[in-house]
Amino acid sequence: MKLQLKFNNQSSNPSCAIKINNIELYRGTVKNEYEFFIESANGPCELLIEHWGKLPEDTIVENGVIVKDKSFELEKVVIDDYDIEELIWESEFVSSDGAVYPSCLFFGPTGSYVLKFYTPVVRWMLETRHNKNNNDPHWEEDYNYWTEACKVLTQISNK
Repeated sequence: MKLQLKFNNQSSNPSCAIKINNIELYRGTVKNEYEFFIESANGPCELLIEHWGKLPEDTIVENGVIVKDKSFELEKVVIDDYDIEELIWESEFVSSDGAVYPSCLFFGPTGSYVLKFYTPVVRWMLETRHNKNNNDPHWEEDYNYWTEACKVLTQISNK
């Protein structure tokens, strides 16, 4: 599996750990972009991005307003060259104090962003969109047709 992540709005050098299925891929200061290649079979996956190392003094409040904070935002997730687009929001952020924030891409408090999906990711994307919007009753047929078409194109290109 190929995993690409894009972050923005990093403030005060925040730190993160990036894991897939409890395998740590990175730990350190948040960068703008990452690309990982992970050996995996088709099946369930969990992407976990942990914000860690933030201290109380990393948040500066003046007159009840946060004026400086160690934080960052997740902008994009691309799996096997497919931008999951709006499905990035099919996640939750669990803060270190146990609070759960559905569909949160902002890493202000320490805690973890969790996205559960499965591979092949195109199938997960189609099924999730159908379940959420109930707008494509033939998504599975479309996926099977797409899979067969890709096999034929691969065979042709290998000749």
